[in-house]
Amino acid sequence: MSELQQLRDTYFPGTEVLRPDEMRITALGTGRPFLRMAQANAGWFIELGNGDCFVFDFGCGSFSRFTALELPISRITAMFTTHLHTDHVGDFGAYWVGARAGGRLTPLEMYGPSGSIPEHGFAHFVKCQVMSYQWDIDTRRGLLPIAGEEVKVHEFEWSKTHVVYEANGVRITSFPAVHIHDGAVGLRLDWKGMSFVYSGDTAPSQFLVDAAQGADVLVHECFNSMPQLMRKSGYGIKTAKGIGHWAHTQPSDAGQVFDLVKPGLAVPFHFNNDFDTVIELSDEIRQSYDGDLALADDLMVINVRPDGRRVRMAVASSRTWPNKDDHAGFESAERGERAVMSDWLRAGRIDFGEPEAPATA
Repeated sequence: MSELQQLRDTYFPGTEVLRPDEMRITALGTGRPFLRMAQANAGWFIELGNGDCFVFDFGCGSFSRFTALELPISRITAMFTTHLHTDHVGDFGAYWVGARAGGRLTPLEMYGPSGSIPEHGFAHFVKCQVMSYQWDIDTRRGLLPIAGEEVKVHEFEWSKTHVVYEANGVRITSFPAVHIHDGAVGLRLDWKGMSFVYSGDTAPSQFLVDAAQGADVLVHECFNSMPQLMRKSGYGIKTAKGIGHWAHTQPSDAGQVFDLVKPGLAVPFHFNNDFDTVIELSDEIRQSYDGDLALADDLMVINVRPDGRRVRMAVASSRTWPNKDDHAGFESAERGERAVMSDWLRAGRIDFGEPEAPATA
């Protein structure tokens, strides 16, 4: 029995140390733009045996899946987004503020594509997000370290295939994605001869087929079928075709993409994964593709080693606290000047005296 087979059938966060030559990919969000309890919006977390950790997309609800892994938020080396639809960047504020409250004392490194105009680029998005949180920023000063305020933005050109990150033996390549308008990309991570390719949102694309050759794991979007969109979402044929076929990838088309790439493991995501949808979706993929297949769901975990892959589900707590291991230097860090409320408002406070300091933390 191989070491991969010896791993427990269920992944319990914090119980397995990565080998120096191992990659672990966890689905933080696999659903459609319509957010629901069962599936968060798009997000993937990649841990490497060298200690680096990356987030690919941070859609609404995905941060709660990250915190369920009970990791210090300072573990995130960098965050990347494929495009600026809310279901791929909607948890910007959760990651940013969560990082401050969770103990991060270094800038949050974030990478994203440019657009055909500056207002469609990632730098503009982050600037406006931060501006919209000005009250949040000002009122946390004096209470939390100011170091956590900073977001270090790296905007890269969307329209070509090129390396956008390279450090510590890790290379991340961006390539254009065919999704509604200029400015969307897919991403490929290479490390120690292993590779993870993430499509973001895209129609079937030669850019992806070329970029994904030799991938150990290909996570490719696969929307619910047009009949499912009409039956379950109430769409008419025009809307179902526009969303499911023109803007996204239908299951039968995803199968053909997988067949062209022939990855070690194909992982379709971006569909509502329900008992009454997955069989039809899988059958359509299987019309063209007979390789290894795992239908994505939140907290799916994929271990990749040079000798193979293992797919499991994580069992995680829904009541996690900020990881205490992340708080070294937190109390002594500079906090800035605390905001001052109006005299009349402060006069309305009922002061019962200073609490006694607890004997132990």
